[in-house]
This record gives sequence, structure tokens and C-alpha cells, in this order.
Amino acid sequence: MRSLIRWNPSTEVEVTDPFRAVEEMFNDLWRNWPTSWLSDTSRPMWRPAMDVVEGEHDYTVRIDLPGMKPDDVKVEIEDHVLTISGEMGDTVEREGDRYHYRERRYGAFQRSVRLPNTVDTEKIEASFENGVLNIVLPKLPQAQPKQIEVKAEKKK
Repeated sequence: MRSLIRWNPSTEVEVTDPFRAVEEMFNDLWRNWPTSWLSDTSRPMWRPAMDVVEGEHDYTVRIDLPGMKPDDVKVEIEDHVLTISGEMGDTVEREGDRYHYRERRYGAFQRSVRLPNTVDTEKIEASFENGVLNIVLPKLPQAQPKQIEVKAEKKK
């Protein structure tokens, strides 16, 4: 009797989307890079998910860092480049353990974002809550929207 294999609809190639298989191949490639290309002795780097959102008066950078503490993260700014770095501790490995599947990330990470000149670098604030690092980058007053009054022209 043959083994049963669970059907996964995401592995099916649709006739209407001929590029889906190629897209999935690239997604798998980038999801596992660089850990899949490094030797067993090197330390893998991972890229935590990051959002950069522009508001009316500021920019907000959010980075998912599950399981980390504020002391594990370093936030720096130099020449209008914001750099967030840190290191996630390895999971506990015991002698003789063999991983059959491993998705949990560990090792060093670094993310950098070039900031516009409109950011007030003296008033940047960072907070850490529920595994999410939030960095608020206020805009300089001259870069914020300004309401201009429209006056009625006087008749002569």
C-alpha cells in the first residue's frame, strides 16, 4: 500500500498564473537565505520583518523581534542612517539531537534604513512591547504640513 500525502493547494500550479511556480521558488530561496547556503560552522544571519510607515508628523519603524528583550537590541543613527542590530540566542541544542525541520531563527541581525533629511534626529524615541520594536522618528517642523489661509480679494 502506498503512503498518503497530504494535499497542499498552494503547491498546485494554476493555469491562469504561469509565473506562480517561479515566484514560489524565489520565495523559498529568500526565506532560507543565507542559512541554507552557509556551512554548519558559520553563524546564520536573519532579517526580522520590518515596516516603515509615514504619518503626517513622523515616521514609524516597526520590527518584529519575538522572544527578545530591549537589552538585546541596539538602535543607532549616523549620517541619517538608522541601524537596528542585535543577536537572538540559539535554541537549546543537546548532544546527539538531530533536527528534522528547523524554522526558528537565531543569530545576529542588522537592518538599516536611510532617513530623509526631514527627520529630527534629536527627538527619536524607541520602545519595545510584546516582541515589537517601535521607533518614532519625528519630522522637523518645516517638513510638516502647513495650512495656508486663503483670503478673499478686496473689491475696489
